[in-house]
Amino acid sequence: MPFEARYRVYLHHTDAAGIVHFSRLLALVEQAEEDFYASAGVSSIQGIFPRREVYASFTYPLRRGDEVAVRIWAEEVRRRAVKYRFEVFNLTAGVKAAEGYVVGVCVDVKEGKLVAVECPEDFLEAWRRNAPP
Repeated sequence: MPFEARYRVYLHHTDAAGIVHFSRLLALVEQAEEDFYASAGVSSIQGIFPRREVYASFTYPLRRGDEVAVRIWAEEVRRRAVKYRFEVFNLTAGVKAAEGYVVGVCVDVKEGKLVAVECPEDFLEAWRRNAPP
């Protein structure tokens, strides 16, 4: 079952055209990811899960005042990386606004360089529970 979080679009999410800027939409996806970790009881992941790849396809605009639902679920869970998918729904308009995926890699800093390491077990287990059957 995908994790779902609901938010309202505020003025600071929008650009000069009055629609949510792509970077702010991805920030909503990351906010849902943070809420997912909190709901799953995952300890802090600060600094251990940088993004390696992000893809997004935008299909309908979000505007100030819109209610949105962000759904995320694991597509691939590996010892050192997770790929999760997302969908963003414009609940006000009743349509999907965007979809895509994020790939993150667990890292540690050694001698000033990022080195891939195994992800914490509670982190991996949370994503495994979130994956579709």
